[in-house]
Amino acid sequence: MTIRPNRINIDLGAYKQRWLDYCAAHQITPSAAFRQVVAKLMEESAPLGTGAAPATAGTKVRREIGLSAEEADFVRARAHSIGMSEQRWIISLLRGAMRGEPQLSMAEMAQLGKSNLALLTIARHLQLIGRALQASQPPPDPALHNVLETLHGQLTRHIDSVAQLLTSNAARWSRS
Repeated sequence: MTIRPNRINIDLGAYKQRWLDYCAAHQITPSAAFRQVVAKLMEESAPLGTGAAPATAGTKVRREIGLSAEEADFVRARAHSIGMSEQRWIISLLRGAMRGEPQLSMAEMAQLGKSNLALLTIARHLQLIGRALQASQPPPDPALHNVLETLHGQLTRHIDSVAQLLTSNAARWSRS
């Protein structure tokens, strides 16, 4: 048996099933999630979980690339700061470039998710205002109701597009 100095063996006791459930819900391996916890505790930026299914399937083709010392240090630092292996980070970056999509970090995805929830609340309130105006006497100016409906539609479309962006980014950062 080889000793691997970077490995940690932890008895989670009663927490094990909850930990596995958490990892499954966030579609992340227990090892990657643990690295994120360690990164967070070490005051580095750690992501939340990742989302959807693997971005690509099928036969893998191995390629070797040569990096300068500076490039290798950069890749190592970036990958480890978000709890990924260097190889996984490079593959995820490549997939994002192939699709021409923004390269959102997990922290940025979490921010966008919170923003989307706030916009959803605003859209609901606009809808409630529109209903209240329609029920009021005397009836409001129809133009006001049209403006509210237009705003609600624009917000809803924006929320949907941001949700799609978050889903595609989560898929990019998922393990495959």
